[in-house]
Amino acid sequence: MKAMITTWLAKPLETIGEILARLAPREQRLVAVFGALLAAVLGYQVVVEPLVGGRRRLAGEIESLGNDLAAMESLADSIRRAASRAPAETTKRELDKDFSLFSFVDRVTAAAVDRESVTAMTPTRRKLDDGTEETMVELKLARVSLAETVALLRDVQNASQPVYVKRFDLRKRYDDRSRFDVVMVAAALARP
Repeated sequence: MKAMITTWLAKPLETIGEILARLAPREQRLVAVFGALLAAVLGYQVVVEPLVGGRRRLAGEIESLGNDLAAMESLADSIRRAASRAPAETTKRELDKDFSLFSFVDRVTAAAVDRESVTAMTPTRRKLDDGTEETMVELKLARVSLAETVALLRDVQNASQPVYVKRFDLRKRYDDRSRFDVVMVAAALARP
């Protein structure tokens, strides 16, 4: 392989060497300066520019993610303040006997987001120390808009039953910055 490459390059290099040998010394220096400039420009285009451009792009993404983080921290702070002001009785209120948390979450999800965005809906139950039972539904959504997410949360908040959001994760998609992946756990307490 090495011999083949050497043979393939030998003829053009030999021809270039012959052409340069025929030039006057002044012309040879000009060709050398031009070659050095060409090598510098190619080196800049191939090595330096991608590194600098990538660095600028990463700096922009870091700034954007920092802004998103600040907005999420502010929102989390607002949620904590609202939760501390909410009376304790609202979370301890019991569900109606014929209420199904899974059906409720399914209904409000269908009203707020496109069906194709729902990737999973998993119900679970667990007994608490005080004898109540906590029913939870984990909802996973993909590629939803912020408006759809807000509509879903509003519908859960306006439930006629004591339903609350136990966990809520919102992640911006990197392939479409206007869409999000959401994991929400809705929960309700009931006496068995």
